[in-house]
Amino acid sequence: MKIAVITGAASGMGREFVYAVDKEYELDEIWVIDRNKKRLESLKEECRTPLKVLAWDLTDKNHFEEYKNLLEETKPLIPLLINDAGYGIFGDFEEMDLDETLGIMDVNDKALTAFCLLSLPYMKEGDAIINMGSNSSWQPVPYQAVYGASKAYVLSFSRAIGRELKKRGVHVMCVCPGWIKTDFQERA
Repeated sequence: MKIAVITGAASGMGREFVYAVDKEYELDEIWVIDRNKKRLESLKEECRTPLKVLAWDLTDKNHFEEYKNLLEETKPLIPLLINDAGYGIFGDFEEMDLDETLGIMDVNDKALTAFCLLSLPYMKEGDAIINMGSNSSWQPVPYQAVYGASKAYVLSFSRAIGRELKKRGVHVMCVCPGWIKTDFQERA
């Protein structure tokens, strides 16, 4: 079975990635991951490739084990992993809610790292990982301190594993867009 895995697939860039992958790749399934099950389900009507809907909140580490078990059960080939799930909060760092602030790192960094590590045994030469960074990856960002730092991690991590995986022929790219009109601003 040949699949693509896309986190943050319910809206914004993640949803656009689903459309692009559906159009450009010949796959048995696209595994779409996001906490918004209703939006994920609506994608089924818009794609020719069958979708496996995984309505997971990636701040919950238990879903990493579920993902690992799914991979072990199905033993798919993963030609493409897109880690698009992420969020941030605007405001003074000292006034931020602790759980919400730590959640940024859970989704932007821990989940991305887990999905890379768990997917790699199912990837081969010519396959690719796309990690969503940000224009904020390049410098400190006051009033988005944790978000900017989390995206600096994504950039550094992507560069490092890209170098390591070069010998295997697995490509790694970190996309660092500027402002794009998505649900991100509303949540932040």
